[in-house]
Amino acid sequence: MSDTDPTLILAPMRGITTMHYRRVFVRHFQGLDLEMAPFISTVSAEKINPKLLKDILPENNSGLPLIPQLIGNKADDFVQMSIALHDLGYEEVNWNMGCPHKPIRKKRRGSGLLPYPDTVDAFLDQVCDRSPCKISVKVRLGVSNKLELMKLIPILNKYPLSEIVVHPRTAEQMYKGTVDLDAFEEAFHLLTRPVCYNGDINNISFFKSLKTRFPKINRFMLGRGLLANPFLCEEIKADSAHLRRCEFTPSKVCRKITRIIHFHEELLSAYESVLYGDQPVLGKMKEFWTYQTIHLSNGHKMFKKLKKTQRLSTYKEIVAEFLADATWRADYLSSKASDAPLTTMP
Repeated sequence: MSDTDPTLILAPMRGITTMHYRRVFVRHFQGLDLEMAPFISTVSAEKINPKLLKDILPENNSGLPLIPQLIGNKADDFVQMSIALHDLGYEEVNWNMGCPHKPIRKKRRGSGLLPYPDTVDAFLDQVCDRSPCKISVKVRLGVSNKLELMKLIPILNKYPLSEIVVHPRTAEQMYKGTVDLDAFEEAFHLLTRPVCYNGDINNISFFKSLKTRFPKINRFMLGRGLLANPFLCEEIKADSAHLRRCEFTPSKVCRKITRIIHFHEELLSAYESVLYGDQPVLGKMKEFWTYQTIHLSNGHKMFKKLKKTQRLSTYKEIVAEFLADATWRADYLSSKASDAPLTTMP
C-alpha cells in the first residue's frame, strides 16, 4: 500500500464485530487495513480473567493488525489491563471516551468522561507514564455540548497519544442526525496529535467529500456503513490511483449477491459452532441483517419476516428464499445506514 493510500479501520461495535465476524469478514472482503476490537472493561483484580481477553487473543484474530480497546476510569486498572495486553503482543491500546450509551456515561466512563478534563488529565498522567503500550483515544464532541471536546483538547495535547479518533456527534445524539463537520474541523486544527475521522462513512461519495475537505487526514474508521455495505472498503481503495489492481483476484469480483451469500453462510456456521440453541444464534444473525438488508432490493420485506422468526430452520428458509431473488443496490439508502437501529455500544 502506498503511503498516500487511505488507512481504513474497522470500528469497534460491541456484540457485532466479534472475533468471529472479523475473521469471516476478512476472508470475504478486501480493503480493510486495521481493526479495533470492541471495548473490554477494566477491572480491579490482581489477575485478569482470561475470559475477558478471549475476543482479542492473537490466535483468534483475522490476520489484520488489531488494536484492543479498553473502557474505564481508574488508571491502575487500565495499566494492569494494558500490561496483560502487552504480554499478548499488543503494542497499542485505545481508551474509549466515546461510548454514548447513558448507563455507561452515568458512571463517568466512555463519553461520560468528556465533561471532566481534570479527571482525564489525572488519568492520562498515570497511564501514559506507566503503560507498556502506546495509548490512543476515541472521543465524541461532548455529552450534550460540543465545547466539551474543545475544552478537553489542551489536555489531550499534553500527552504522547498515538492517535485521537473523533466521531463528530455528541453522546446525546447517539447516531441520529448528521455529523458536525464544522466542529470536527475546528477540533482537527487544534489537536496536535494524529487524528482519525469516524462517522457516517456510508458511501464513496461522502468519503470523497471528506478527503477533499480534509486532505491531511489519511486514517478513517468505518462502522455501520461498512456493515451495511461490506464492499465499501474495496470501492474506496479501487477509487485510489495507488491501488494495484492485481490485488483483486477473480474470486473477489464475482456477483455481489453471491459473495453476500457465502459471507452469511460462513458467519452463520461460525456462530452455530460456538452458541447453543436457536435463540442466541438468531440474536446474532438478526442483528447482522439489521445492516445487511439495507442494500438488498427486497431487504425490507426480508427483515420484517426475519424479526418474527423464532426457529433457526425457519430463518434459513427465509434467507435462502429472499437472497435467491435479491439484487444489490450499491448506493441505495446509503444515508439510512446511519439510522439503523442499534442495540450495541460502539
